[in-house]
Amino acid sequence: MEWTEDSSLATRMLRDLGDEIWIDKHLPHVTELVYCLTRSWYQRRKPLPFTPREVLLFTTGVGLEGVLLKQHKQQIEGVLDGIGYATDFLTYEGYPGEMKTTRLSAKKGPHELPVTWMRQMLSYLRCNKDDRMLLAVLHLMGDYAPPFPMLKVWQGKALQWEIGMNWAWMLMRKDIYMASLETDTPPEQFTYNEPWECDNCGYKLICDANQAIKDLKGG
Repeated sequence: MEWTEDSSLATRMLRDLGDEIWIDKHLPHVTELVYCLTRSWYQRRKPLPFTPREVLLFTTGVGLEGVLLKQHKQQIEGVLDGIGYATDFLTYEGYPGEMKTTRLSAKKGPHELPVTWMRQMLSYLRCNKDDRMLLAVLHLMGDYAPPFPMLKVWQGKALQWEIGMNWAWMLMRKDIYMASLETDTPPEQFTYNEPWECDNCGYKLICDANQAIKDLKGG
């Protein structure tokens, strides 16, 4: 049998998958507020097509969640203080659970994982009126010795002040985000994000251009 690579078909398949990614979420949504507000604004107002990397990571996560969480009640949705949320699943004991898929090493513990995950989980605790959280992390590359998928599950318990402070931060972000949408002006670039969020972001060129214009004007 002879084989010929068909990159055009691969591109078409990725495009079709990308069309399935966007979900009409409540405005604003927890997942918009915990990540870069500038990127969230562009995705709402002037969306770019998802990159192949984004499409593949998203679909991998969704597909695996569908299998691993089959026995659990999934997507517990609601709105609190005007912020929409969708908790991934409820555990066997009935408290919130979050499923993540990552290329980060399985050697990393919960406190070494992205702070955005923690903010998201603390928000779900507030929304679900609980202080217990289960975090299931599928490390696609395991511990890299050798690289092989590994599932790690962590049970956590948050303090009320942690939950409260995080929600106050979310409400502040909500005000900033909604004001930017009302004025049709994106939030200040490189201000409301974690530095790593710029890596491979399709909107970074726009942010770089806006920053260059700002610098030319003297800040």
